[in-house]
Amino acid sequence: MNDLPKRVLTAIFLGIGVIGGIYYSVYTFIALMIVIGAFASFEYIKLASFGADISIPHSMTKIGALLSAMPLLFYGLIKNTEHGFELSLLLGSILIMGLLAYFLIKNEVGDYKMYQAISMSIMYITIPFLLMIWVSIQNGHYQWLKPMTLLALIWCNDVMAYFVGRLFGKRPLYSKISPKKTIEGFVGGLVLSVAGALILSIYVQHLTPTQWVIYGFVVSICSTVGDLFESMIKRRYSVKDSGTALPGHGGFLDRFDAFIFVIPIATLFLYLWWK
Repeated sequence: MNDLPKRVLTAIFLGIGVIGGIYYSVYTFIALMIVIGAFASFEYIKLASFGADISIPHSMTKIGALLSAMPLLFYGLIKNTEHGFELSLLLGSILIMGLLAYFLIKNEVGDYKMYQAISMSIMYITIPFLLMIWVSIQNGHYQWLKPMTLLALIWCNDVMAYFVGRLFGKRPLYSKISPKKTIEGFVGGLVLSVAGALILSIYVQHLTPTQWVIYGFVVSICSTVGDLFESMIKRRYSVKDSGTALPGHGGFLDRFDAFIFVIPIATLFLYLWWK
């Protein structure tokens, strides 16, 4: 656990920033989603375009990441208009098509990997963040408890899975993808996530206790799958971390991989159940 002090310190500062951004106002929440989405998109596009040699600087990677995050910015600006969600997707798609046309005209990138990376970034990262903004702003009202409680359950899962896995983990969960993840850690994360959901049911009564338990269970499962999915991407390109922006954690994609993967199913639960 040599990296534990650095990991904890980064987690504290990052947690304060994320919690503050969600709680302070709808504008800081949207800005937070845009920043995380843009950095995660940049890391993914860079990784998928250049493979293990992710130190290669490339202006098109930055432009691709910026445009991947544009639907989030559009929705932040037009969230109170009718069909704001659909319009933001439309405008973002037009910009992406413009970028691909630019690649074609300039012949800047002859390798198909860049096109695939940008397209995948939109599906994998941009759309989930767009869904998170949409479900958190219903009928013109910002409901900060939705993203806050989702993150709380994910953090419960991550923290317990990490420590239980380190202390008691013996049986690998999916050794081909992530040798360090264990069944014991997975069970520990699942237990704390469900326990956290039960505690939330006492103070946040927008869901029934049964719904909270189901929500916590599903969030834990999807968090683990999301973490494994990102591990598979890194293994495919032979890298340990997606970036270096967050000491002890790697990059933004490393830190928010579970959050990104959980958002679509969490959006469904929140849309159907949240009172």
